[in-house]
Amino acid sequence: MTNSELARLIASTRGKLVGREDKASQLHLLFGFDAFVDQIADLVDKRQDFLNYEKLNTIQEFGSKISAAAGLSTNIEYVPRYTKIGGSAVNMGAAMGAIGCDLVYIGCIGYPTVNPVFRDFAALTAQSYNIADPGQTIAVEFRDGKIMLCNTSPLQGITWDRILTVVGRDKLRELMQEAQLVATINWTMIPHMNDIWGKLQSEILSELAFEGEKPLFFMDPTDPEKRTGEDWREAMRIYARFSSHYRTILSINRKEATEVARAYGIELSVPLSEAGLREITEALGAELGLYGLVVHPVDGAGAVIEGEYFFAPGPYTSNPVLTTGAGDNFNGGFCLGLLLGLSPQQALALGTATSGYYVRAGHSPSWSQLMDFMDYWKDNVGQDFSGYA
Repeated sequence: MTNSELARLIASTRGKLVGREDKASQLHLLFGFDAFVDQIADLVDKRQDFLNYEKLNTIQEFGSKISAAAGLSTNIEYVPRYTKIGGSAVNMGAAMGAIGCDLVYIGCIGYPTVNPVFRDFAALTAQSYNIADPGQTIAVEFRDGKIMLCNTSPLQGITWDRILTVVGRDKLRELMQEAQLVATINWTMIPHMNDIWGKLQSEILSELAFEGEKPLFFMDPTDPEKRTGEDWREAMRIYARFSSHYRTILSINRKEATEVARAYGIELSVPLSEAGLREITEALGAELGLYGLVVHPVDGAGAVIEGEYFFAPGPYTSNPVLTTGAGDNFNGGFCLGLLLGLSPQQALALGTATSGYYVRAGHSPSWSQLMDFMDYWKDNVGQDFSGYA
């Protein structure tokens, strides 16, 4: 896509949003179930004194240091920079809540009381139902990616029985009937997700009926590499059953696309990790048969929606302030675009704009901040504009 074509796409996407802020505030969203307390940290390479150090800047540097310690031992110091809310459901929900959507959250931001890290997030929701404590993550961000060390043991408390105990069957049915978007995120780290999906289908959806266009049912698995291929295929067989009531969407990053393709034994003209975005997205879209399949690398996003491929570049920056949560912000902007009636390509552009703002500013944009950022991006297409905030 040329710079002039991208500028026109950004302008048309922004134009579709003008005057739609009230419509966004009328969207009812239901999110579950994960939450993490994220500690963003640096790894020290060389330290000058207590306050000053040189950090490991790339995963390759980190990997070399680890490899050099094989058969020996080493000490690697990490320096906490700050603590923030985490978890894909929380991050994506916060992104859409910041834009003004009506948000209900079911999950693990603290039980019986909300963990202090999540107080602002809880205040952002119209309702929150807390069924467990959050996990913990040490997120080490590098120039070429990030490594996240997660304690997921509290997520074992996210079960169907706990959901019914805290929310109630009638209330859950009401919430699902009202929601234009239901997002159940982080299949990988929630051990009882398949059971929860199955019970939603057999005990709740069987009693629901939707008029007009189907609502969205969204899922981001959050790095399924640690689960087996058979686990993944079984999960997708269950997830696909939501298609009877919803427009089902799966969103994955480029690394995850390779892992999912391997789980299905997909073979392409080149090694899966080297395949072009369109080639692997179309292959996965055909295999999964969902309403939508989205693959989002760091510099854009591709999607197969109802069998047709779409692509939108993103406002890439070489110097992000924060990357942990960028994919969740992309997902929030993309789903918002679909819910507001944007074309799939415009929805992808809105997703990359939301993520582009987030990695530069370190927080999700409000409606006005998102609109201003799209103006700035349109006028600076092809530029890094790392200093935007």
